[in-house]
Amino acid sequence: MGFDTVVAAIMATAIIVAVAYTFLAGSTSIAELSVESYKDAVNSAVKKLRSDIEILSVSYDNSTSKIVAYFKNTGDERYPDFSEFDAIVYGRTSGGEMVSFYVNSTVFSITNELINPGIFDPQEVAKLEAVQPLQNGTYVLLICTPNAVCDSADFSV
Repeated sequence: MGFDTVVAAIMATAIIVAVAYTFLAGSTSIAELSVESYKDAVNSAVKKLRSDIEILSVSYDNSTSKIVAYFKNTGDERYPDFSEFDAIVYGRTSGGEMVSFYVNSTVFSITNELINPGIFDPQEVAKLEAVQPLQNGTYVLLICTPNAVCDSADFSV
């Protein structure tokens, strides 16, 4: 009777230790995932804070229906390509109709390449060319970076 009690106590202790270890390992894993998610959120916010662009000029050519805009990377973020940049045109025609377009046919190029060919570095100037037929009126061109940092400029047709 005495040996059975010792064996039962050892088995109960082993089960309690195994269950406690399982809970501890799960808690540690959840804590690590939470910390990694928080780090990703902070990195995303820092990227947004370091991003900025400024539209220098916008013009529209009636004969070709082409919008040409020059904008400068005034932030500290580098952009390896323009595939995730967005261009939106909205405004009011001379007839009073409100219009908005997501401009799909955009061509971006870096006009003032300082360093790193093909990468839109800080303080470099880029050119946006977009074909979008517009009626006479006043419009706004909105250019947004992949980090959702935008700048806008007015132009008339």
